[in-house]
Amino acid sequence: MTIKKPTFRRFPIKILVANMFLMAIVITAGIAISLQYNASKNIAVTHMLSNMNLLSAHMRDSVHGLEKDATQTVNLLAELIVSDLSGATIEDKTSLLSAFLRERPELYSLYIGDKQENFFQIVNLDSAKDIRQRMGAQTDDRWAAVDISGLGEQRLRRTYYYSDTLRLNHQKTENSHFFPTKRPWFVASEQNHIYKTEPYLFQHLQISGQTYAKRIRNTEQVVGLDILLSSLSDQLTLSSSTFLNGQEQAVLFNQNGNILASNSRLHDSDKTPPIPSLQDYLGTSLKRLIDLANDPNAQQPMLIEKEDNQQYYVFVTAIGNDILNRQYLAMLLPKDLLFQHATEEALHSALFSALVMVVLLPIIWLFSAPIVRPIRQLQRETEKIKQRQFDDVTFTDSHIKEIWQLSNAFVAMSQDIKQHEESLKEFLEALIRLIATAIDNKSAHTGGHCYRVPELGLMLSEALEQTQEGPYKDFQFANANERLEFRIAAWLHDCGKITMPEHIMDKGSKLECLYNRIHEIRTRFEVLWRDAEIAYLHAVHMEKQNPEAALKVWQERQTALQEQFAFIAKANLGSEFMSEADQQKVRDIGTQTWTRHFSDRLGLSPAEETMRTTQTQTVDLNHEERAQQGITENLLSDKPEHIIPRFKEMTFDPLLGIKMAVPEHQYNQGEIYNLTIPKGTLTKEDRFKINEHIISTITMLESLPFPPELSRVPHYASTHHERMDGQGYPRKLSAEQLSIPDRVLMIADVFEALTASDRPYKTGNPISVTIDIMYKMCQEGHLDLQMFRFFLTSKTYLKYAQKFLPDSQIDDIDIEPYLENKQREDK
Repeated sequence: MTIKKPTFRRFPIKILVANMFLMAIVITAGIAISLQYNASKNIAVTHMLSNMNLLSAHMRDSVHGLEKDATQTVNLLAELIVSDLSGATIEDKTSLLSAFLRERPELYSLYIGDKQENFFQIVNLDSAKDIRQRMGAQTDDRWAAVDISGLGEQRLRRTYYYSDTLRLNHQKTENSHFFPTKRPWFVASEQNHIYKTEPYLFQHLQISGQTYAKRIRNTEQVVGLDILLSSLSDQLTLSSSTFLNGQEQAVLFNQNGNILASNSRLHDSDKTPPIPSLQDYLGTSLKRLIDLANDPNAQQPMLIEKEDNQQYYVFVTAIGNDILNRQYLAMLLPKDLLFQHATEEALHSALFSALVMVVLLPIIWLFSAPIVRPIRQLQRETEKIKQRQFDDVTFTDSHIKEIWQLSNAFVAMSQDIKQHEESLKEFLEALIRLIATAIDNKSAHTGGHCYRVPELGLMLSEALEQTQEGPYKDFQFANANERLEFRIAAWLHDCGKITMPEHIMDKGSKLECLYNRIHEIRTRFEVLWRDAEIAYLHAVHMEKQNPEAALKVWQERQTALQEQFAFIAKANLGSEFMSEADQQKVRDIGTQTWTRHFSDRLGLSPAEETMRTTQTQTVDLNHEERAQQGITENLLSDKPEHIIPRFKEMTFDPLLGIKMAVPEHQYNQGEIYNLTIPKGTLTKEDRFKINEHIISTITMLESLPFPPELSRVPHYASTHHERMDGQGYPRKLSAEQLSIPDRVLMIADVFEALTASDRPYKTGNPISVTIDIMYKMCQEGHLDLQMFRFFLTSKTYLKYAQKFLPDSQIDDIDIEPYLENKQREDK
């Protein structure tokens, strides 16, 4: 197993030296910027925690103050009312209760309810900006008094609107289904204890708030007070704008996760919905937030991701000393904003460092010159070695010890390479022989072709060089390199066959792919045979036809099927030329139909399934269901799946001069298309695939970096399929464009192919038959007649036969008939 060595990209030494200095600067600057960035982040967190403490202290005072006002008001009112107020006038109750609300705008309303379902409420219309609209009040209304009393259908809600001086402006009456005794604040209130509700939605106003309630001593009345959480939100908005930079979102919530206040709207609807829980809003565990607030050693902030896929840093702190009623303040800041200043400072530092590196780069470049100059001189000496100018290599002196040693090594190396070059040439030729032999051993279709063609070509070229007369008396290879060039080309002339599929090389019948598909066709004939038998039985037993007449029809049908299959089977052999009438007969036979009941989409490989889907414009989703009901198909057909497309477009470099027409498809395995091949067993696609081996040969050899003395190897190796009349392939070269080495390989390739006896698909021809075939090829403009006659007169054919052919193929041959025209021309 050969281990592939890793390859590395090479850089000029000046760049490497400069990079070392720059890397040191980058590492130093990177460490400094990283430390600065982390310090800035810590400062940002500390600053935010400090502001959080200030905001939480301020909100703690606000919350405690609001709760204190609400508690004191309820207690005071419960103590002052010593008798049942149900008999008092609306004006008296309005005057009494409005006095408690006048100086406390954060208190929304005061109300009194009793067990007789009487309810009176005074609403502070200045407690929130949209109270007037929700209560149906006018601009000059200051108070709204709500009186609910009555039973059943007579229960009414009367609303009185008063000015600031308690002048009645207007009133309205409507039916009511409100019963105070059913409200939680009424049921849960006690004489000596204030009942406080969790935040909830005031249904009539659709505003969130809290209720404080207490039972009046020695009465069946309960006094209650409502506060609006919007006042806390206003206070939180004002405070956060003072202590924070305005980009944070502050949320006040209790230990149950209910949001009490926020410095921004949490919802977009015009009507304020019920206050959401913080857990739903943030998308994180409430316990996690509370634990973070209660743990003084916990590391803040915490990073969360909300449902909008935005990430936020969250700071949490506790407000209040009573852990049972503790409230919490959470602050959200978008991830990018918390460390924005730190990031900007780090970016400025990075830009400054980059500017320093740009200034230092020319200085570093200048100091690298004493190292670079002798190395460049050594590079020029290596170019001489590359061009194999070993005697021109000179010594390069330098004060740098390693460069001085390297120069000495170069001089010694050039001499060693010079001595070793000859042995490398021998090794190269042996390696090429090894490759050619491996190609022969790989496939039984080529036999020993890649080995014997070079042997015959060398025999003929040696005979040409040795002749002292005739048209080739002046032919000589200029030197040993030209002989090596021809020899390598002969060995590699068919190296492209390594890419040729064996099932194309060995296509012995028209329907043969990886197997002979005549068996599929025979199976369909069997189906038609049985259909005829079934039709006979159906006619006799079901339709009660004349048995003798039905039997005659059946027998005639079977006879016709036997004759038709025999014709198709014979056409599949391709041993005879097929007339147009026979081709039409194949098409006529193929129009017969048979019924398929099994899906042709089952059992396909992924590649087949992909190709089948690509070839059909639309995929029939009911294909398998229709197959079970029966699909009528022709006996012979050319289907879309028979077309094997080219997976990549074949384009040739114009410099290669290839003039081969490329068929549209890689293969066409259509049954009628193949059975109607006029001559032989190969379609034009098959023929191109076989001929394509010469393109592979050209591509492979042109990609090799042959030295100048071997530059014609790709050309010599790719011309043995050209013709003297210019109709060969791949370049359609004319006779004037074919050199003597080209013509030698053309003769050698044809003679070896005709006489080879180790191919599984043919037997070797005797010498006499081979010579006769080659002579006809010369007359047809395929081979060079003059070179062919020299091949005969020099006895090269016989020398080759005695070395490579069995005695049974070496028969007597009279070459004079093939030389007669030449003799007459000479006379």
